[in-house]
Amino acid sequence: MSQGLITQGMKLLLVEDDEDDYVLTQGLLEDIIAGEYSLTWASTPQEARKHFARNNHDLCMMDYRLGSEDGLSLLREAPKLGFKGPIIMLTGQDNKQLDQEALNAGAEDYLVKSQLNAQGLARAIRYALTRREMEAERVERLRAETENRSKSEFLAHLSHELRTPLTAILGYTDLLLAADEAPDKNHLQIIKRNGRHLLSLLNDVLDLSKIEAGKLEIEQLDVHLHSFVNEICSLISVNAQDKNLRLNVLAKTALPVKIKTDPTRLRQILLNLLGNAIKFTEEGEVSLHIAETQVRNKTYLRFSIRDTGVGISKNDIERLFKPFTQVTNTLSSRQQGTGLGLAISRQLAQCLGGNISVKSQPGVGSVFTLYINPGNLEGIERRPLDSRSTLDVTTISKAFSFKGHVLVTDDLPDIRMLLGHLITSFGGRVTYASDGQEAIDLVQRKAADGDSFDLLIMDSQMPVLDGLSATRLLRDQGYQKPILALTAASLRGERERCLAAGCDDYLSKPIDAATLLTRIQKLLQQNPQQPPKPEPNKQILLVEDNQDAREATAMLLQHLGWQVLAVQTGAEALEVFRSLQPIAVLLDINLPDMDGYSLAARLREAGLKDAQLIALSGNQPDKQRADQAGFDAHLVKPLDLSALNTALERATQPAI
Repeated sequence: MSQGLITQGMKLLLVEDDEDDYVLTQGLLEDIIAGEYSLTWASTPQEARKHFARNNHDLCMMDYRLGSEDGLSLLREAPKLGFKGPIIMLTGQDNKQLDQEALNAGAEDYLVKSQLNAQGLARAIRYALTRREMEAERVERLRAETENRSKSEFLAHLSHELRTPLTAILGYTDLLLAADEAPDKNHLQIIKRNGRHLLSLLNDVLDLSKIEAGKLEIEQLDVHLHSFVNEICSLISVNAQDKNLRLNVLAKTALPVKIKTDPTRLRQILLNLLGNAIKFTEEGEVSLHIAETQVRNKTYLRFSIRDTGVGISKNDIERLFKPFTQVTNTLSSRQQGTGLGLAISRQLAQCLGGNISVKSQPGVGSVFTLYINPGNLEGIERRPLDSRSTLDVTTISKAFSFKGHVLVTDDLPDIRMLLGHLITSFGGRVTYASDGQEAIDLVQRKAADGDSFDLLIMDSQMPVLDGLSATRLLRDQGYQKPILALTAASLRGERERCLAAGCDDYLSKPIDAATLLTRIQKLLQQNPQQPPKPEPNKQILLVEDNQDAREATAMLLQHLGWQVLAVQTGAEALEVFRSLQPIAVLLDINLPDMDGYSLAARLREAGLKDAQLIALSGNQPDKQRADQAGFDAHLVKPLDLSALNTALERATQPAI
């Protein structure tokens, strides 16, 4: 008999009132694994109860008849007394009804004494322990799932509760900054900067929680690498300029034009690594080196971030990637953060099929290297990377001023928002599209309404439909307003290719802000805008229970030119919407009298068919419930002016 059938050192309890049966069972156990177990004999139910209460045994074998008492009653009593191990019932008669009664009462198995042998007993013990172990694992898994669910629900609630006051803080700050007679704008910028910092910390904690719970969603999308890299450079360059650091982006060999990854998460990693490099470098430079490389016959894209900063000691390097851990011997207190950024970045890199490593020398600098899986690159074109000056809004002359409605089309939301902010800062109005097909749809909707955009800014490389193909289709349809192309390439013939497609001009990324504004001003002057049509219905219903957030959001909407009726509860919203007939409803998901999903569904059922329903919440909503309720869009608190305006502009665009 294999000794592996019973664990060495196992503690067994035998509840048996017949000494002969005790001796028989002990002999069978000796045949199975002699001397490798301990057996306790309880000859009465009273003794058995004492042992059950102590819970010192791995398994119990119990006779069905124990003098005047019924073994089934004691079997049911054992777990209540505290016994956690499996119980095998022993009986002198073969009775299927008794067998089923024992199993229903909680026994793991049922053995007939007259048929008992060493092999059968060993198998019963092994199976009983295996089943109990599986049950324990199942219970532990359910417990862990319940804890994770409770944790997720708590974080979702916490996110909402924190984002709601941030909406008021940042909203009022934006309103004050936009006012002509604002108080000290330096003080306001400090409030806004620290509010945004608090928001980023909140996002870090939520990301870490999602990663640990295995709930972080990773998308696999086509990413135009050259455009993506240059736009990363544009986003981070202001940080480097503030410290008078050189920011270099280099690639010794040609890079694939397109990769497949999650652009949001890759951007998050690179901005964190580059931001840290700039943060801990007081003089010199920060460089981003990009290369395609092979590791164990697999293709990876490598991003190496080098700095001339303070460096990190060898003993501290491993601590860098532990959450809430900081290297204290090299960082001053003013530079410390939560210690979450690198921990999240490494886990995100692993989600993208790669990892992050680091080499550093104190006083010399550090090199953080990010590897990601770029997807299948077979047949993908390679081009040299071209990185130029970056988009710097801080040095632009206020001499720029123009009026006109500009459609900005780019697949990267950060760049859309950046360009939109630049244009609106100097008098323009902006609508956004994420690909060429969406741009065509928006132009056609405008035309159907007897209107048109005054200028289109079109990224040349985008998913679904690229900018040059979209330009050709628009020109074929008779669109005559100016189109400005943005391209990540600066190869010979690129200008001719853009002009041949029907563009009026082109700019190569990364874009110099002054150059961009000069081109926009020139193109708008060449094509005077048509008299604006009267605005359609501008009424909005806002449903928000938090007073400060409600007032701040209402003022932001009014600042954007909307007429707002703000209510506190779902019941109030149902009461007033018929007389208001709003073009859009912005409603908080968490209301005191009903949840936002239920309210949205009831508004739709009550006749609100065409209005845009926009969810406001402190965390990502349940997409399935949102779709079923009839939501058209979702905004995460605190609200961003550009994102808010874009969502609402869609409400005024008629369907084609």
